[in-house]
Amino acid sequence: MHKVFENSAWLMIDKVSKLFPGILVMAVIARHLGPEEFGIWSYAIALTTIVGSMALLGMDKIAVKELVEHEQEQPATVATAISMRVAAALICMAISTGIVILSRPQQDLYLYCTLFAAGSIVLQSADVLDYFYQVKNDVKKVIIPKVSVFLFFCVVKMMVIVCSGTLITLLWVTLLESLVTFLVVIIVYSYHQVPLSVLNVQPYRAGRLLTQSWPLVFSSLLVMLFVKADLLLLDMLGSAAQLGAYVVAARISELWYAIPTVFATAMLPTLMRQKQLSREAYLAVLEKWLRLSFWSSLAIAVVVTLSAHIIIPLLYGAKYLSASPILMIHTWAGIPVFLSVAFVQYLIVEGKYKIYLYSNISGLVVNVGLNLLLIPSMGGIGAAIATVAAYTSVYATMVVLDKSGQGWLLLGKVMAPALVRNDLRQAYNRLKIFTGRRLYSENIATND
Repeated sequence: MHKVFENSAWLMIDKVSKLFPGILVMAVIARHLGPEEFGIWSYAIALTTIVGSMALLGMDKIAVKELVEHEQEQPATVATAISMRVAAALICMAISTGIVILSRPQQDLYLYCTLFAAGSIVLQSADVLDYFYQVKNDVKKVIIPKVSVFLFFCVVKMMVIVCSGTLITLLWVTLLESLVTFLVVIIVYSYHQVPLSVLNVQPYRAGRLLTQSWPLVFSSLLVMLFVKADLLLLDMLGSAAQLGAYVVAARISELWYAIPTVFATAMLPTLMRQKQLSREAYLAVLEKWLRLSFWSSLAIAVVVTLSAHIIIPLLYGAKYLSASPILMIHTWAGIPVFLSVAFVQYLIVEGKYKIYLYSNISGLVVNVGLNLLLIPSMGGIGAAIATVAAYTSVYATMVVLDKSGQGWLLLGKVMAPALVRNDLRQAYNRLKIFTGRRLYSENIATND
């Protein structure tokens, strides 16, 4: 558990270092570009993210499992996974570009934004190395250089804004940031581990990984479809300006999703190992995780709802005032998101990948259906309502389809205040032990 806290701390540093400066920089960019250009850029990012989700190939979960179960073959696993990601990302780049050419003829700005956004998807293939460091419980080796690159380019983007740079200039800077991050991560891995080589790529391993991951590939696509479909539909049924207002609200609402994501990333290898030792202890940890997820997400939703009318004009200015009521609704999607992130880890550990797939199908149907119904009359507010309903549908479907009944048993203990107080006390005590060990280690190192 000490390593989980340490990994979680570094992953949280990664997320906080990127999200909070990132949202401030994005707010300045949104002010500079205005709702229409910012909306076009957001459309391109949404489209390439949806199509590019297939390029993940489920590696964010399957690669972790492969690295844990076959520790002696990690160089081959890493090289094979990266090569698979690059090949799939190039195909996705071509698909995204083709969609824009066919659907947005003679609209060059849409095409430029899509090309640059898709290029960044290709360069994100090095993220496979993050999974290697997660399994090794040594994520700081990759987080420190990545955060450093990110913060440097935040400064560069601010300089571009001060110099009244255009959207095209910002696109070049963003692509350059992805390229530098890609090279830095590869260099760091090659320095600390075995240098990456195409000779380590194994076709039979690639085939095995694809065989295991196909439900997750489609699940990732479905997740991105129902997460980003509202953006595409807002652009189609509304306007780029409406999309720009919706995006700024969603960015603030989704800022908090880093919390369960970070903990899930750190916990997955540990849960896999713990299940092998004691199923009862593994389920007890999952129960506490779900309970803390519910109460923390509820607190965030209440605070953001009450302060939305202050946050939006403060960050984005008067042009984006229409985003305030959108944020008040969208933030409530955080509750099913927090719960789903925790429960998905249970499904992964148990090997119930198809339930994850079916739940995302449910979320997609609900999201697209409600968006088509509500956007024409309610705009971004309708899209926000659809988002909350879609995420709720995802979690509910996972619980219902889990034939073991474990989902219902865990859900029954989620809203118990007495139990959550005990969970918080235990977490606090473990955090004290963790920080105490860190301080002791630092003191010993200083004295030496």
